[in-house]
Amino acid sequence: MIQFGRTALAGAAFALLAAPVLAQDITITVAHEEPADASTSAAHLSALVFKDIIETRSNGTMAVDIQAASALGDQRERMELTQAGIIEVNIAAIGGLAQFYPAINAIELPFAFPDEVVADRVFDGPFGQALAEEFHTATDLRLLAVTAGDFYVFTNSSREVRSPADMEGLRVRTMSVPSHEAMMNALGAAATPVPWDELYSALETGVVDAQHNPIPIVAVGNLQEVQSYATVTNHLYGADWWVTSDMFLDSLTPEQKRIFTTAVEAAKVAGRGAKMGLRADQFGTAFLEEAGLEVYAPSPEELAEFRELAVPAVMEVLADEIGPEAVDLAEALLAAVAEAEAELYGTD
Repeated sequence: MIQFGRTALAGAAFALLAAPVLAQDITITVAHEEPADASTSAAHLSALVFKDIIETRSNGTMAVDIQAASALGDQRERMELTQAGIIEVNIAAIGGLAQFYPAINAIELPFAFPDEVVADRVFDGPFGQALAEEFHTATDLRLLAVTAGDFYVFTNSSREVRSPADMEGLRVRTMSVPSHEAMMNALGAAATPVPWDELYSALETGVVDAQHNPIPIVAVGNLQEVQSYATVTNHLYGADWWVTSDMFLDSLTPEQKRIFTTAVEAAKVAGRGAKMGLRADQFGTAFLEEAGLEVYAPSPEELAEFRELAVPAVMEVLADEIGPEAVDLAEALLAAVAEAEAELYGTD
C-alpha cells in the first residue's frame, strides 16, 4: 500500500556527493514512441534537452543516443529492455507501466485532474514520491519524472455530444483497457477495442463511430479526416513517464549522477512547456475546427453528469480486476488532487 506519512525518495532525487570525478565514457540510450521531430513531439524535444545537458555538462564523456518512433520496441518491450539495463531511460506511457505494476491503472481515474497545473503539483509532490517508491518495490525500476501531459477529447462521426444521453448507442473505439471499456459502457456507449493501426479504417468504414484520444494523437493518426464532432471532455490525462533502472543508476559516479539529475529535471520542465506550446500553436481545439469538426466544450454541470457515471464504473473495475491496492491508490490520488487545488486555488 502507498504510505503517505513517510518521506519518499523518488526518481532522480539521488544523493549528490562532492567528488567531481567522471568515470569512463558512457552512452545513455533514451527510447520513446513518438516521431523524431521536436516541432511536433514534446517527448522528443525533452529528450533533446536531456541530451544537450548531459553531453555539455560532461564535456562529452557522457553521450546520449535517442531512439524514437518505437525503434527499440513497443511499450512492454522497452520496459523489459530497461529492466535489463539495455535501455538506460525509457519514456513510457501509463499502459507500459501498468503491465508491470497494475495498480497504476488507478491514475487513469476519469476526471481526476482539473488541469495540467494541478497534475504537475500532484506528481511532483508527496503523492508522486510515494507512488515512485511503490513502483520501485514492484518493478525494481525508478520513476524519474512525469512530464508532458495531454487531456483526452471525445470525437465521433454521428452527432454532437453534450451529455451522456447523447452517447447512447455510439460504438466507441477503446484500447483493450478494462477501465476505458467500463467508462464508455457506463456512459451509454458500446466500447469496442480496436488496434491503433486499424483505427483510421474502422472509423472510415463505420466499424466504430467514435474514439477518444488527446488531440496530438488524433493528428498523428489523421483521425480528424474521418470524424465530424469533438467534445472537450478532458476525461483522462495522459502523460510521459521517464523510467530508469537501479542497474544503470548504480553504475554512475556521484558527479555523473549530478549531471544526470540536472538533465532529467530540465527535460521535465522542457517537456511540459513544449506540450503547452504545441497545444497553443498546433494541436489545440483550433486544429480540430480547422479540420472541419464541430467542437463543443461541456459546461461544469454537463461534465458532472459524465463524472457521476464514469467514476463509479471505473472504481468497480479497479476493485474487481486489480484489487485493494488500486482502489487505495485512486483514493489517494483524489485526496492529493483536492489538496493541490486547495493550495493553488484556495478551494475547500
